[in-house]
Amino acid sequence: MNHKPNFLLLFSDQQRFDTIGAAGFTHMKTPHLDRLVREGCLFTNAYSPNPVCMPARHYLLTGMTARQHGYFGNTRDPIRDDGIPTLPRVLSDHGYITAAVGKMHFHPPERHHGFLKMKLMEEIPHHSFGDAYKTHLIEKGVDVQNLHGVRPFVYHLPQKALMPDDLHGSRWVADEAVNFMEQNKTQPFFLMCGWIKPHPPWNIPEKYRDYYKDADLPEPIPVSRTKPYLEEESDWFGDNDSDEHKRKIREAYYTSVSMVDDSIGKILEYMEKQGLLDNTAIIFSADHGEMLQDKGYYQKMLPYESASRIPFIVRYPEKFGKGSKDDRFVDLMDIFPTMLDLAGINYHYKESDKNYNLDGDSLLSEKCRVKDRAYQWIDYMIEKHRWIALRDKNFKYIYHYNGAIEEFYDLKNDPREINNLIGSGSLPGADYERLRKKCISMEEKFGPPDYIKNGNFISFPYENFGHTINSKYPFWSNDQFQTYGEASSLQRARKYTEEVKNALGADEMRSCFKNTEWVSHWKKNFIAFGGTEAEAEKFLKAFG
Repeated sequence: MNHKPNFLLLFSDQQRFDTIGAAGFTHMKTPHLDRLVREGCLFTNAYSPNPVCMPARHYLLTGMTARQHGYFGNTRDPIRDDGIPTLPRVLSDHGYITAAVGKMHFHPPERHHGFLKMKLMEEIPHHSFGDAYKTHLIEKGVDVQNLHGVRPFVYHLPQKALMPDDLHGSRWVADEAVNFMEQNKTQPFFLMCGWIKPHPPWNIPEKYRDYYKDADLPEPIPVSRTKPYLEEESDWFGDNDSDEHKRKIREAYYTSVSMVDDSIGKILEYMEKQGLLDNTAIIFSADHGEMLQDKGYYQKMLPYESASRIPFIVRYPEKFGKGSKDDRFVDLMDIFPTMLDLAGINYHYKESDKNYNLDGDSLLSEKCRVKDRAYQWIDYMIEKHRWIALRDKNFKYIYHYNGAIEEFYDLKNDPREINNLIGSGSLPGADYERLRKKCISMEEKFGPPDYIKNGNFISFPYENFGHTINSKYPFWSNDQFQTYGEASSLQRARKYTEEVKNALGADEMRSCFKNTEWVSHWKKNFIAFGGTEAEAEKFLKAFG
């Protein structure tokens, strides 16, 4: 047995906190995550410190906020400071074989940040030679362009996978994880496995068809959108979709979670056979959640529980009790210091790193060096799109820099965050002032420079985001055509139309959004992608 613990980080994408059966959400079919709950510690108040893909992953990677690494939102920029210590770099410096399998969402994609081995599977790879999963499909003779479901025009519609189950991306992550451990099981390792699911599009293999058809699924939180988002009823948010259609979307989402669970099961089965389980600290979590129709929203990047609260399990019997629960506020920045604590590594082992400090704390200790676990801070983006949130056990305060809009929720009596108490006459003044003051203090320390002036938030002129933010039909999805450099633009465009028809059934095609603005936006992007006017019209006609 290794004298150092191995580390296995199982990391899904866009998975809500309420998606594990053994955590009390009995509609879920997650036997392998349930096993981790039974054999490990379930952290019941875990959060993404920034609920969108790139920031969340860099908060984890560096153990620091965006003030240091620069990722307040998704971007095509490289990390702000290449000198920042990263978790894989520190572990590799101390004798660990470090590897990344699956989605990492770095920029550039193959910027290794200390990972000695990388087998990538990114959402929208630009070249097949840089994506190990795409290369794998080519080697297997599978010609698929939209590897993880089709995005433009049909982003939030349930889809059929365009490859068999044993070649699906969720299964591939498990296969590559097992391959890595088989080759490196005799030495200390850190393996990070990144699944794309349950991030949409939800491309479901035949094996999993109707997986949740008869399940008793929870209903979405009632529509309660508030400024700066569109408040009135709107087809852009799917408000008038049939109950049946809305349920099919939720079924597809939950099925994607179960697909990840099955993949995790294959990894655990291998580890058990090889005797690796008890000498490996296993952490399962996700980068952020998914609104999934709650409050009338889709997607992530919102301060509400559905988007910002995440699952978080640690299995390491030597330090974490079996079947235990921990209700402290924890977030992704705590993973780095926890692993160092378990490995007995001093963060400041290099003189050149003395000016850097972690913003998270080890989960092994009740005492915190940096954090005040009475509060959980969450942030997102810059300028008018920026918001920050702070919660304690009973309340949540939210500040939008767009028009200085505030929200305040009594989570004890209103856990679904339906009733904003600002301006209601029922605002608990002392608690509001306490959280607001604490939020200003944390923003001044961790947020973008100069967003606090004279002890208060700055603001940007108000602009209603309308249907462009957190709707069912986001314009940015129409820009996300798969642009491999190996094929001509016309070939790619024709392949796209073919795969849409193969991925959607006739009923789903007829249910597609027919809004003139939406169709026009898609058509413009399709032609820029390489399609012709005639092909665009033929494609749209197929949708009725």
